[in-house]
Amino acid sequence: MNRIISIFLADFLVIVLFPTWEVAAAQLNPGEKNALDVNQSSVIKKNKKEYKTIRVIYPMGSREGTSGPRTVMEMSGGWARITTVSNRMDPDAPVQSTYLDYNSSKEIKTALLKGDEAIYTTRSFTLNQGLEFLEETETVAGYKCKKAKTIINSNTLEIWYTDELGMYGSVQPGVAIPEGVVLKVVRNGNTVAEASEVELIKQETALEPVLQGSEMKASAFNYKIQQSRVVAVSVFDHESIYFRDIPKVTRLDEGKVLRFANGSILMKKVKLPEENAGYAIFAELSHYSEGDAYDRTGSIFIIPMERERSFFDGLLHGRDSLPLYHDKDGKQYEGMMVTDDYLPPLELMRFYTSFGVRGYNHIEVADYNWPDSVVFKQEVTDYASRLKGEVWVGAWIGNYSHDGHNVTLNIKYYPQSANKAKEVYPLFATVNIMEMVGQAYPDNLFRNDSLSVNFKVDKDIKNAYIRYISTGHGGWGGGDEFNPKLNEIFLDNNRIIAYTPWREDCGSYRILNPASGNFANGLSSSDLSRSGWCPGTVSYPVYVPVGDLKAGEHLLKVAIPVGDPSGNSFSYWCISGVLVGDFIE
Repeated sequence: MNRIISIFLADFLVIVLFPTWEVAAAQLNPGEKNALDVNQSSVIKKNKKEYKTIRVIYPMGSREGTSGPRTVMEMSGGWARITTVSNRMDPDAPVQSTYLDYNSSKEIKTALLKGDEAIYTTRSFTLNQGLEFLEETETVAGYKCKKAKTIINSNTLEIWYTDELGMYGSVQPGVAIPEGVVLKVVRNGNTVAEASEVELIKQETALEPVLQGSEMKASAFNYKIQQSRVVAVSVFDHESIYFRDIPKVTRLDEGKVLRFANGSILMKKVKLPEENAGYAIFAELSHYSEGDAYDRTGSIFIIPMERERSFFDGLLHGRDSLPLYHDKDGKQYEGMMVTDDYLPPLELMRFYTSFGVRGYNHIEVADYNWPDSVVFKQEVTDYASRLKGEVWVGAWIGNYSHDGHNVTLNIKYYPQSANKAKEVYPLFATVNIMEMVGQAYPDNLFRNDSLSVNFKVDKDIKNAYIRYISTGHGGWGGGDEFNPKLNEIFLDNNRIIAYTPWREDCGSYRILNPASGNFANGLSSSDLSRSGWCPGTVSYPVYVPVGDLKAGEHLLKVAIPVGDPSGNSFSYWCISGVLVGDFIE
């Protein structure tokens, strides 16, 4: 069984292979169904001129003939219809067709989406527009073809077409359409479509589509098709993050947005897809200022719940309810390290707000047109085993502003080849998410000392690595924000990485920072290089290879030569680490 599908995006044929002919046939009018059912007795030899329909077959990939995937173009009565036929199964894929109406010079694209939503789009075309006609000829599928060439979106197209068939049709619809039937298309030196068979059919075929559903602009149509198989889970929708005196949450109400730490933390329990092996997963956050002009640390995280204790103990009952870690001087840090009965928050994405986007767009700087928001997008497919079913997801922005920030968060699942989910162990997170209710800054944590994390894995793990995020803070000239510092990680007393988190590209994001201060030397505050972060950007995770790891107890240490304090100012490092790998079966 086959299903007819074709996708044309950005004026180029994109082949997507999906199932069942019956689904597509159900969308065709009776005349179109007759053409699909025509038998071999109605196909006549090409040297007779008795045909009223032409069908051209373009094999896709290495398999030719009727068994492999193929593009099919049918022409009759001044119309051409282009579809794709394949045996690959995907019941959620859109059913698409493209039509060329040579009588009125219109291109029509139709699609039937999941849930029987029908959409279509139309645009005009002009024969021979943009084509350069060359002297070369070539025989394709038994017909002498002429050659034309054009350049579209920096891609060179060579188009071989024949005028021997007395009709028009093109598998490059809407653009670069010659007067004839296109039998071969070469893009940038690579053949993307070449006819293997031309069928001449006695019966006329009614190819004009019956348009149903909503008409859309071409850009909206293409975007809807592109996103139609994406699963998007809304977590927060234009929720404010601020610092105010608000009632304390005393219980976890599921399905509601809960605010902790004076409104600086948002939490919500969401239902994520149970089956996610065939998806690339992204966290996508849109942010703008509602009153805070400064660049602030932010984090998107989930709270693991499978052990006896969780980060919710601190959120509900105070920071002292969390497991404590003590540095060499006896200072305590709450809820930052894994223990036998506790997992720290698992950080999906570290981001840094820009200087006042939207809220301060009234500030004028020559040659800058400020955007109305900043979008942060981070792939988190590594954490697929944690991003399924019911999950508590949180967002935090450290701020003391009554009118702070606004965020919209979605977790999106994009179809791809299936991969086996990895094992995921959150190990540490020194980001003091509960800063606004007194959770300690990690200011003394690394001073003449190292962070030591004892952890246990239940089974042997292969191909393991630590997903590590590190950013330095201390916003004065001598602070670690503006001074590079070496990060070293040791596993079982062996150094596994030494690197310096440092961003020198911050000036690339000046357009996102309307409230950034400007200096006499011509630079702006947002231009300055920083320890692993820039205002208005995501902080990149570093993947630290571990290799194979035996089941049992292990010791991880992180060493950073944190700078000394100056007066009331101090430096500190926000780091998080998650062990990821495959169980050895």
